[in-house]
Amino acid sequence: MLAHESEYVSYNSQIIVEFKGDVRQEDMRAAIDKAIREIPLLRSHIEETAFNFKRFYKTEADFNSKQVVELRDEVLDQDTIDQFCQKKFDLSKSPAFKFLIGKTSAKKNILLFNVHHTLCDAAGQFHLLEEVFRAMNGMEIREGAKTDKVFRYRTLWKHMGWKWFFGHIYSQLRPLSKQRQYQMATLIDHHNKPQRFVTSTTMQLSFSEQDKIRVTCKKFDISITEYLTYCCFKALDTSLKKRGDHKTPIMVYLPKTLRPLLKIRYSLQNILTTVWIVGKRDEIHELKFLGKVKHIINSHKMDKAAKFIFGTLWASSVLKPKMLKNIYQKFDRDPKSISSSLLISAGRVPRSYTFPEGWSDISVWARGTMLKSPGVGVIFTGVAGAETLTIEYLKDLTEKDTIENFKTNLLDELLRVTR
Repeated sequence: MLAHESEYVSYNSQIIVEFKGDVRQEDMRAAIDKAIREIPLLRSHIEETAFNFKRFYKTEADFNSKQVVELRDEVLDQDTIDQFCQKKFDLSKSPAFKFLIGKTSAKKNILLFNVHHTLCDAAGQFHLLEEVFRAMNGMEIREGAKTDKVFRYRTLWKHMGWKWFFGHIYSQLRPLSKQRQYQMATLIDHHNKPQRFVTSTTMQLSFSEQDKIRVTCKKFDISITEYLTYCCFKALDTSLKKRGDHKTPIMVYLPKTLRPLLKIRYSLQNILTTVWIVGKRDEIHELKFLGKVKHIINSHKMDKAAKFIFGTLWASSVLKPKMLKNIYQKFDRDPKSISSSLLISAGRVPRSYTFPEGWSDISVWARGTMLKSPGVGVIFTGVAGAETLTIEYLKDLTEKDTIENFKTNLLDELLRVTR
């Protein structure tokens, strides 16, 4: 991520909480200050050396909640949200996170928690936000957050053994620049623009819509991730046909946490792999394709995760930063380097999640970094009874009408319960 970060690419990730009730400004600032004091990761920064990128931890923070909390007594429109989310962090200094609090047009409060993705993965970001919420409720920061001993892929040998570790390194020894590049269908309208300005549109699903989705998942014994993926394939196919593309294969990728597979109960740092699914255009509308999607997602265990881990990350760990930057810049300059069609992420906020006392009518949605490939992402999340569907895309590369057409097709597929 650091080698790919540029004037245009910002690896920021956001959790957005909408709610009714008192913001509790003073309690929130005190809770954030407590988190800064007790969570080392929040006080860390990254330095680029001649050989690698290295994280350092400060014993004491040189900032406090005043520098990371921005409060606006106004409605935050889409442009304001986009600009806040896109603003780059100086990773050579801490902090690599920031809060923005404002109002929504529906007269609710809105809290945006923006974090650089090198600090944590999505699950880790939810953990960090919960630590602040717990502190607002007078609870202690959990011990798992107080350590600077975070997960590193190079320590996988401790979980999987030396034989597994070095066997997969050997099997994936291919230069980054020589790895196979796929050509997949895309919703991008303007391929030659270098900008990566991310915007998003969020749908608050009604109780009826949420119930229909649950009924379908139960009927076919599938998870929301599997059902959303299946529907995304069909909706994307319909949108592509409207653009005159009837044949190009569709590839989606899904970030998948390794926490359950590695039996890690709590960690703030990145523990991710990527699930790739390719669908031929003549197969994705058949019900048996849903079985294929379910099988690929469920069978993605550690051996399949190794292809992602050692196929890319080993090279990133041994090549010098300057060389890595040149490789990624070359990929970005190629207008035909469309290796995937869609990013998909799905996961409800657990019922056990702690929110500040006094907050009600809570709704959660999320968004993050978008790259030219895939250029469009679909994120399903939310709390029980208030689920959301967010479509994020690159504002300069894809027309709004294209996204609106895809959104209509996706909602239609998700609510089609009779098949």
